[in-house]
Amino acid sequence: MSNSHYQKTTKIIAIHGWLDNLNSLIPVAERLVNHHSNYEICLYDRAGHGFSSHIPKGFDYSNAHNLQDLRTIIQSLGWNKEKFSIIGHSYGAILGMSYAASYPEEVLCLVCIDSFPRIEASMENYCKIQGARIDNSLKHHKKPPRSHDTHLTSQAVLELIKITRSGITNEAAKLLMERLIRQDAGLS
Repeated sequence: MSNSHYQKTTKIIAIHGWLDNLNSLIPVAERLVNHHSNYEICLYDRAGHGFSSHIPKGFDYSNAHNLQDLRTIIQSLGWNKEKFSIIGHSYGAILGMSYAASYPEEVLCLVCIDSFPRIEASMENYCKIQGARIDNSLKHHKKPPRSHDTHLTSQAVLELIKITRSGITNEAAKLLMERLIRQDAGLS
């Protein structure tokens, strides 16, 4: 194929928010790809969200851990060798800001949806907060696992999503639900 027929793709990684999953960004990704055939978009479930595994005991869902996961994904795709764009929603936008600040030479464009800036405390307070956070995380991981109600219906889960996410449509709630739950003997 000659160079005149080759169209370079615009690479975009989309990062979902806290307690969401990649399905929350599917409508955005579909619209972008439908209008720009050269867009290559990567959606992924962050650790402990959607169909991804939970992190091991003793670890926590810190910004540093999430940033390391994002870096690993970008390196696995080989995107760190060229400029790419980031779309982040809510906590995903905060993660995108952190990545862009850490690797500005890699990021072409950053789009933040429904986010707020991260505010760091003074170094003294930050260290106290981090120490308490680590100790709380370790204490939590020593507790025996809780039993969960396995008799939830799909409708009950859908209602729970709608209650906890003000203004969400039925269609959007169902899209999120696909990756928030898994079929078990007690789910109908």
